[in-house]
Amino acid sequence: MTDAIPNPARRRLSLAAAALCAALAWARAAPDWPARPIRIVVPFAAGISPDIVARLVGDALVRTLGQPVLVDNRAGAAGMIGAEAAARSPADGYTVFMSVESIVGVLPHIYSRLPYDHFRDFVPVTQVVQVPYFLVTAPGSALNSLPAVLAQARDKPGSIDFASLGVGSGAHVRMAMFNSLAGVRMNHVPYKGSPLADLMGGQIALVFEPATTALPLIKAGKLRALAVTSAQPHPLAPEVPPVASLLPGYRADGWQGFFVPRGTPQEVVATLNTHAVRALRHPDVAARIAQLGLQAVGNTAEEFAAITRSEYEKWGKVARDNDIRVE
Repeated sequence: MTDAIPNPARRRLSLAAAALCAALAWARAAPDWPARPIRIVVPFAAGISPDIVARLVGDALVRTLGQPVLVDNRAGAAGMIGAEAAARSPADGYTVFMSVESIVGVLPHIYSRLPYDHFRDFVPVTQVVQVPYFLVTAPGSALNSLPAVLAQARDKPGSIDFASLGVGSGAHVRMAMFNSLAGVRMNHVPYKGSPLADLMGGQIALVFEPATTALPLIKAGKLRALAVTSAQPHPLAPEVPPVASLLPGYRADGWQGFFVPRGTPQEVVATLNTHAVRALRHPDVAARIAQLGLQAVGNTAEEFAAITRSEYEKWGKVARDNDIRVE
């Protein structure tokens, strides 16, 4: 009987049947999504930048998705605990992972084994924010400018100590990139907690600190900003030069972004992207993020996927060039 149907008609019927099957599969995979609360896994403690941003965007998503959005802080092991928890969650659209560039781009290169594989276990939704870092020192330090830092580092190799939250942390890899481009050597002092008290006290010379924590201390006169990782001066500190003004090619802003477990229905990913981008472009949300010293982004999943791959390659080279490893 089907042989009597002309070929073009058969093709139309096949396409219609395929569309119906896809629609039925979607209905089975995620009926009326979201139908219950959504969880954002933040792999850091409450009160720091990724947590604050996740709560800001989560509050905006509540208003458009019509479901509660809960933040689940899973801090520890440089973000690996949260990453593993999110990776092992059901791929049903009810778990969102708030990741950062170090989890995606640095940790895979410095640990021999990880409890997750970012590119295998997650798919991107959207980049949420761009995170500038400031190179800061104590107000009374003799290293009162970026040229002064470069001059001493070149004239007296190993005479400058810089701190970070540990091997492979954001501050560590940013200074490693700085050292590579400048052709200098500075001493890394890893801390288990924030090194800012010792920095302000003069025990440590330099730290690369995210804008969210650096800017209030800079404005209060407790820290001196020498440079910023962005390509352009920061709007809240326009007098601070970019590192790239003396080291061309230096680009080291961080980022925070939403991912979901691989296998999450594509329709859910697309819907979540639409609502997250809408939230980030809302004037109130964007203004609040800007007050934190960050920049709201909100791009397509495909654009964010390209960024994560590029970041993985960039920080991998930094780790290899500087022999950054955790044994």
